[in-house]
Amino acid sequence: MSNATISAHRRQFLGGGVLALATAMATLGQALSQAAPAAPSAAEPPRDWFDPKTGHRIVRLSNEPGTQNLYFHQNGYTPQGDKLVLKSAGGIWLCDLKTFKLTLLVKGPDADLLFTTRHSREVLYSVTAPKMADGSEGLATDRPKTIYAIDVDTKKTRKIAQIPAGAINSISADGTLLLGSVAYGAKPLQPKTEDDRKRFGQAEYAALGPDGKPLSFAKAKGVRMTERFETDVPAEIFTIDLKTGARTVIHKSVRWLGHAQFSPTDPALVMFCHEGPWHRVDRIWTIRTDGTGLTKIHTRTMNFEIAGHEFFSADGQWIWYDLQTPRGQVFWIAGHEIATGRKLYRRVEQNEWSVHYNVARDGQLFAGDGGDEDMVAHAKDGKWIYAFRPETIRDAATQYYTEDLITVEKMASEKLVDMSAHDYRLEPNLTFTPDQKWIVFTSNMHGANHVYAVQVAKA
Repeated sequence: MSNATISAHRRQFLGGGVLALATAMATLGQALSQAAPAAPSAAEPPRDWFDPKTGHRIVRLSNEPGTQNLYFHQNGYTPQGDKLVLKSAGGIWLCDLKTFKLTLLVKGPDADLLFTTRHSREVLYSVTAPKMADGSEGLATDRPKTIYAIDVDTKKTRKIAQIPAGAINSISADGTLLLGSVAYGAKPLQPKTEDDRKRFGQAEYAALGPDGKPLSFAKAKGVRMTERFETDVPAEIFTIDLKTGARTVIHKSVRWLGHAQFSPTDPALVMFCHEGPWHRVDRIWTIRTDGTGLTKIHTRTMNFEIAGHEFFSADGQWIWYDLQTPRGQVFWIAGHEIATGRKLYRRVEQNEWSVHYNVARDGQLFAGDGGDEDMVAHAKDGKWIYAFRPETIRDAATQYYTEDLITVEKMASEKLVDMSAHDYRLEPNLTFTPDQKWIVFTSNMHGANHVYAVQVAKA
């Protein structure tokens, strides 16, 4: 309502001196309002501090709001362990892990950061065509993509491949093959809006419950996951030979395929998953690059058991994953030894369940990024970055253990970062630096998305 409208209303009800007093007070209020300073802008997040609740040092690596690190199982480090790549609207950034200095590697929002290679000092990224081959806009996943490699030292860029649709997910340990996936005609779980990209850089899952009211983020995600799972479309996992350009389909399905990744040490071993509600799928599989050796890694043995968010150990000898027996009740970081099939389950407590886990290069130090109360564990105090160290269960008669049975241990936990201010609609996607002295993660704990590193050892 304007000041003139307010004055008109007052004249209808006030008279004489009362009106004069009211007018004077309104004029004074307007003057004070005009003289008042504008609301201060949001403060810049701290650069380097010690978490008051854990005592661990935290460093903000990013400068630009909206910056994120890679998905938790994608490699973002150079083989020498000296550089880390990050992505923002401004482009692809290179972070020196000794000085934390940032250098812009690829300018602009169109370069989609993929990963670093394990055999060279190159960073791979893709650029998506603005339109489909027929001239229509289409979805980004259905449009052609050109794959580039840039050397982090010389900044020399070269085009290495093109794909007509889908995405490139990984590169073989020897750098000879790209690994990709595509689903023909699949609809997105939830279309990204500009506001979603600003806040989270990922889909803002939304759905209505039976009562017509909006569901929480976690429940809405479950609805969207089920819809996608129950819609069969042709899907492929494929490789591209970087010498010949040959595209080879190594696995076909009409079911939802995802999480494709190369072993970090075996150039011919691929892991992928059957996506969908985890209690309805045996999710984790491996296959060779010639299409042979299709192997299921984990078979559910109870109703509502779930397993997923699988990743390789750094030496390529183990596959680790989130296991719950059953869902939301008993929590494990489970391991499958590839050479022998041996199983190792390490127990974590309800509050320690994490959206993603990861493991350092020594294969012993683990980490988790926690979760909020709306998620599967419904943890009352789960919003932390954790370090985990395996321990033998007390009174276990280990001398009688046999490798044909599951070995059960527990994880001793340590809280590293208070994530109470973090909105878990953004996944932290934590990774260990190669020297395993730091854990890198993305957080919106200070408002905008930024990339941080927490020191594993207390200073």
